[in-house]
Amino acid sequence: MPDNPLKKNAGNKIRALSFLHYFKSRGFQLHFVSEYFWGNWTEQDVIEFENSGLAFKTSVLKRKASKKNLLHYFIAYKLPEFFRGLLHHSFPDLATYRLKSAFNNILKREEFDYVFVNYASWAGLIERNPLLKNARTIIDTHDFLTAQNQHKFNIGKSLNEEIRRLSLFDRVLAISAEEQYIFDQFCKSEVTLAPMMVENPNYMGIPFHERNIDLIYVASKNPHNIASFKWFMKEVYPLLPQSVSICIIGQINAYIDGSYPNITAIPFAEDLDYYYQRAKVAICPMLSGTGIKIKVVEALSYHLPVVCNSRGVDGLLNKSNNGCLVSDSPEGFSSYIYVLLNDIKKYQEQSLLAKYTFESGYEQRACYKKLDELF
Repeated sequence: MPDNPLKKNAGNKIRALSFLHYFKSRGFQLHFVSEYFWGNWTEQDVIEFENSGLAFKTSVLKRKASKKNLLHYFIAYKLPEFFRGLLHHSFPDLATYRLKSAFNNILKREEFDYVFVNYASWAGLIERNPLLKNARTIIDTHDFLTAQNQHKFNIGKSLNEEIRRLSLFDRVLAISAEEQYIFDQFCKSEVTLAPMMVENPNYMGIPFHERNIDLIYVASKNPHNIASFKWFMKEVYPLLPQSVSICIIGQINAYIDGSYPNITAIPFAEDLDYYYQRAKVAICPMLSGTGIKIKVVEALSYHLPVVCNSRGVDGLLNKSNNGCLVSDSPEGFSSYIYVLLNDIKKYQEQSLLAKYTFESGYEQRACYKKLDELF
């Protein structure tokens, strides 16, 4: 996993962390492997992860040769990467030669029952690799990467390459039913639905009138969130009464342009429980992107109705009667917010649907049982 799951400031990290907790709960002896550059790891981060108890061993590898010896840097990194880039221009390939070598050194020293890779971008680590021996290979796709990168690459070539890489694995895990369907149509490997696993929170059921956050919005700063947030602030926010309190949590706060008296900005929250328990409605402005929106599942776990665009319900097992009110127009989006904040009967109806949606598809214990069958 290239990123540091303990950062918990993006959905992909929360996804990886949920698997780490599953492995720990089942007594797996886990060797966690990551990469310095993409994960922005520091030495302190590595120490904190080692002390977390989530893995028996931790290895954070380097993808580049040192620049201290420029000749060695050129021969060992720049030149091979130049030729490798010519071969993989239709789909991101992040498994550099140096990274493969470091990964293979781990395989030489240890023997594994399973090798669990995150993202097709790193499939090169296991491709035609005899050092895997009898290990079963599993990939958690996280997302449909061709759809995510459709503006960067030729779609046909990218899709062919993504399917080819997924087919290198014994088992493909898809986070949403849509992606399971797409991958299952083309992959040679067995494709399994592995929805987002969220622990059932200790829901306190604070009365509606005692909650002090009208709207809660949790988001990282990926390009899809940035564009969607700007749309919300430009098109929807002016339609809302100034009395509506909004709590915005996450890196997306870097894109708040100006000062707003009814917005509380929290760049990072170690634990979202406090805020979700005291919120009335969650919003998920989302104009583009693929895969399930983990912030939506988290909100549903707290029985919070969600107001979102059409992309906000991507990946959900059921598209209607799920606790989400969907509108792609600013007027419809703001109208749903107004209704939920002012019509207690409508609010309770949507809150109950949110509860049912979470418990029927994403509750941690039920998902763990499915993973037990897989392993």
